[in-house]
Amino acid sequence: MCPHDIYDWWVEKYGRTLQAFWPVVETEIGRLGIMMANEGSYPENARALALNGAEVVYRASYPHPATGNDYFEIQSRARALDNNVYVVAPNMGTYYLFAEESTPIDTFGGRSFIINYRGQIAGRQDYGAGSTYVGGVIDIEALRDHRARAQWDNWLKDLRTELYQIIYEAPIYPKNLYLERAPMKHAEYREEVILKQIALLHDRGVWTKPGR
Repeated sequence: MCPHDIYDWWVEKYGRTLQAFWPVVETEIGRLGIMMANEGSYPENARALALNGAEVVYRASYPHPATGNDYFEIQSRARALDNNVYVVAPNMGTYYLFAEESTPIDTFGGRSFIINYRGQIAGRQDYGAGSTYVGGVIDIEALRDHRARAQWDNWLKDLRTELYQIIYEAPIYPKNLYLERAPMKHAEYREEVILKQIALLHDRGVWTKPGR
């Protein structure tokens, strides 16, 4: 569940601003934002944080097999590079599937990262089946200097926002899904949301249906 699922209530309570949906806090160690788990799968969340001033974005956690299939690394590095932000992406360590379980399972697949504002890995820890840490340098002043002096790869200065707005004029994912009800279970969600969303993109001609 996220603010979009209770969109009308959220806007009434917090307003319709970047800070209302993608809050960033200014601290002594930089401007910090959060992009949890699957939020990092969508470029818009990182872009919104960056446009709200974020310099370091915390992104965790992502389960296996997505980590083993490189999604976690590819997405995190892309979000850092696209927006010239540091992405701190620690993944889960020791995990127990049930409260009474005594055997730790590497459910999340490790691969924790610190990624710099050029999309390069500044720290990496592959092991995920125990308590550990990932270390690396986060140089906020270097990030600020890059944003101020780069001629090309400080991307936000080049955003052609009038063009990009066209992409989002037609709604896709339905808002207010849980404004008046509890979140759906998996089977109902597949029937009422996933299949209908796929059909929507086919009907609009965005996707071409497979041959069978």
